[in-house]
Amino acid sequence: MASTVSENVKKEQDEKSWVDYIQKDLPQHLDWWPYTLGALPLTLFGLLVGTGLLLTFYYVPSPERAYESVDQITNEIYLGWFVRGLHKTSVDLMILFLFFHVIRVFITRAYRTPGELKWVSGSIVLFVTLAMGFTGYSLIFDNVSYWGMTVVTNMIGTLPVIGTPLLHLLRGGEEVSGVTLLRLYDLHTKLLPVLLGGLVLGHVVIVRLLGFAEVKGSRGFHSFYPEHTLKMGAIAAGLLLLIVNIVMIFPPLLGPAANVQEVASDVSPPWYFSAPFMWITLLPGPLALWSLLGFAGLFVVYPFLDRVLDERGWPMEIVNALVAAAVVSAMAGLMYLDTLM
Repeated sequence: MASTVSENVKKEQDEKSWVDYIQKDLPQHLDWWPYTLGALPLTLFGLLVGTGLLLTFYYVPSPERAYESVDQITNEIYLGWFVRGLHKTSVDLMILFLFFHVIRVFITRAYRTPGELKWVSGSIVLFVTLAMGFTGYSLIFDNVSYWGMTVVTNMIGTLPVIGTPLLHLLRGGEEVSGVTLLRLYDLHTKLLPVLLGGLVLGHVVIVRLLGFAEVKGSRGFHSFYPEHTLKMGAIAAGLLLLIVNIVMIFPPLLGPAANVQEVASDVSPPWYFSAPFMWITLLPGPLALWSLLGFAGLFVVYPFLDRVLDERGWPMEIVNALVAAAVVSAMAGLMYLDTLM
């Protein structure tokens, strides 16, 4: 009897602690629009999963049928163009909002101790999301995506030691083939979504455990549920309405089918790879690739570099503002050059 009572008391305490966790007050600044940019990609990820599942019902991952199945989805299946448009627009906006979120965190230095792990986990989320974008773009198997896939995998093959094994792992051989398409399909629909879902969940848990960065002028608090939850729900509904309108105005297009005998005149990738593509185009192959890998590594460990420079008296608020302005300007310039070529 006593054991049963103690178990019930423990259960009530666990339930109370869970409720208290949900109801834990959040800083006032999370109501300000720049601080909602982290929650929007989570909404878009859910939309991506839902529309992606619908697309798998009709997509055929083979060189002979891939383009034909995408064409069928776009032009023959009832509302297929709409579902494909939702999927494409969602990934574009998810990456865009992730970029905005990174810029906001970088400028406000919200990664400072104890927030380094939040930055590192968020960086990995960004890179995996970009990998999702690349693999999904390749599955269309039109002429641009085919040759874009060929160029990217060729670049990977130039890496020392691991380049050739990684190239064979992605392609399933020396050349881009049906095995390559099937492996990219498996990555896009199985491994990467599961990995991204786990990383997003881990990032949210880390943020909740480590807490939110302090912001000047934010003195009040509000509850996570229902106040914050309802507000985020309203923002998500508005975002969904925006996506529907974008798809209706700019329905998804489809270029000519892949021609393995003729290199596409324009192999420009989606906008989120436009700047790295131009960087690779302008610089010699090894230098371009290694510099991009260096930038990515520096990006991940930047909070630790910030700590070192800050201890030496550097004005990091000014430094970060200048670095952010320089990077954004360089990316915009490279993207503009890509439109001219």
